[in-house]
Amino acid sequence: SAALAVTIDTTDPAAPGTPDLDAASDTGTADDDDLTNSNTPTISGTAEASSTVTLSSSIDGTVGTGTADGTTGTWTITAGTLGDGTHDLTTTATDAAGNTGIASAALAVTVDTTAPDAPSAPDLSAASDSGTADNDDLTNDTTPTVSGTAETGSTVTLSSSIDGELGTGTADGTTGTWTITAGTLGDGTHDLTTTATDAAGNTGATSAGLT
Repeated sequence: SAALAVTIDTTDPAAPGTPDLDAASDTGTADDDDLTNSNTPTISGTAEASSTVTLSSSIDGTVGTGTADGTTGTWTITAGTLGDGTHDLTTTATDAAGNTGIASAALAVTVDTTAPDAPSAPDLSAASDSGTADNDDLTNDTTPTVSGTAETGSTVTLSSSIDGELGTGTADGTTGTWTITAGTLGDGTHDLTTTATDAAGNTGATSAGLT
């Protein structure tokens, strides 16, 4: 009979490179801090050319598969839904013969999809309150100092119903207190409100107003 050519391949692929969270999915204060508010982030890396790459989470198990480029070995996978928490993400490569190699080194990605609570209503500082009482919220200072509390470590944005965004500050990492010297306010009655944005980029509800 004609010959049957059979290829025997018992060699496992090498471990893929450590996976990487794409900059577009990294919503933290830097685009390489592996902190995201996306629960379906995009992950990429390299593996044996043309191999099937399986992405796994230490919390959620297998979260996606992709194919390594036939020339460069690069791959990209949009992960299945990840729960909040810190995930050790690893990959394995499986070649055309069905051999699966050892897992890659892990990438620790923190997923945070929970927005901060609304900050407390802001308060005009007594030093900026020039009315007949130091708590009547009447001032002749066009750049008054305003304070309050918000989620610890969050970025607080102060806004006016008349003048829009007036400034930002950082809530204390222990107490959550913050102080902002407002940008220039025009004459009139301003409803001053704040929002808090956490390190993952989640912005919560608006506070009650100071009028």
